[in-house]
Amino acid sequence: MTLQKIFIINLKKLRKEKGISQMLLAEKCDTSANYIGQIEMGRRIPSFEKIEKIAAALNIHPSLLFVVENSGEIKEQKLKTKDYLERMPVHVKKELFTRLVALIKADIAESLDAKNY
Repeated sequence: MTLQKIFIINLKKLRKEKGISQMLLAEKCDTSANYIGQIEMGRRIPSFEKIEKIAAALNIHPSLLFVVENSGEIKEQKLKTKDYLERMPVHVKKELFTRLVALIKADIAESLDAKNY
């Protein structure tokens, strides 16, 4: 897959995840919706400056527009974790769960205290 195709896939995905239309993205980047549409169709290639503006408008680091997601590797890792947990003795699972819940509760309490709720 080309770097341009990776950029296009990530731009569309991240824009949609954030609920931003091409029009709104264009406004935030001081360009036209037509230009954003052409980028997403692969008809235009943005400059580095425009890529930085797009990333800023999406509130992400520009490098995230070029990340290749390998869902096969992620799926394989999840299976390994699942297999590991399935083989774990029940008492160890319970202890792990108890400790994780305690840590999460402590983090939430700390966060709430920091915000003076």
